[in-house]
Amino acid sequence: MAEVDWDERARQGVGLQSVIDPGDRNGLKNGLIDRIQWGVVQPWAQGRREVLDYGCGIGRFARRITDAGSGYCGVDSSAAMIEAARRAHPAGRATFAHAPSLPLPLDTGRFDACLTVGVLQCLTTADGQALKAAVAELARVLQAGGELLMIEQASASGRHSGSVSHSTSEQDYLDALAPHFEVLELQRIRLATLTRPSAAYLRWGAAWPARGAVEGWLARRELARARGADAAALQAQVYHDVAIRAARRA
Repeated sequence: MAEVDWDERARQGVGLQSVIDPGDRNGLKNGLIDRIQWGVVQPWAQGRREVLDYGCGIGRFARRITDAGSGYCGVDSSAAMIEAARRAHPAGRATFAHAPSLPLPLDTGRFDACLTVGVLQCLTTADGQALKAAVAELARVLQAGGELLMIEQASASGRHSGSVSHSTSEQDYLDALAPHFEVLELQRIRLATLTRPSAAYLRWGAAWPARGAVEGWLARRELARARGADAAALQAQVYHDVAIRAARRA
């Protein structure tokens, strides 16, 4: 699979379409995925001094995190994504920086929290070195005891979605974290195959009343289903989304 051109995504995408699923034309799938992810991010982000959003894209979490009372800095390797983020957030406490490569242009120990969503899954290679290097750099910019929350695609089947080039298991992420972080929690939050109610919503939901309430109900249902999935259910999926919370070792 060819590497994703994130600059082109930023120019062609509209909102969540540029950073989640570019094929989602009515926005319902992306809205549901965003709702599931924010349900994990929101309680974690509250009360943080400053959150680093590594691979921030258009900064979709920026306003929500600052509204929760936390500082926010977004970095991305795509200059076009950073430009789009700055246009979308012309004022406020959120800041953005273009970081095309490692090391990041950020001070050691600056942040008490770091977020990655759909980023580390794109860095996975056959030898695992890109993933390990990124995790080590995130550990550098986090203070001792600072927390990393990563929401990434994982696979128990050895398969992967079309948005990444290699399959990554939960253990691959845990191995990359081990030298620098203590894992506090691992939870599965979404399976690749959605429930029938969610599939119906994606097909016909644009005309439904009370869409916000429906989306919230579906997000909770998808999260509960993923959390309850056993080993056989996970192996039957092409991939699943996992949220891992980890603390920077002293």
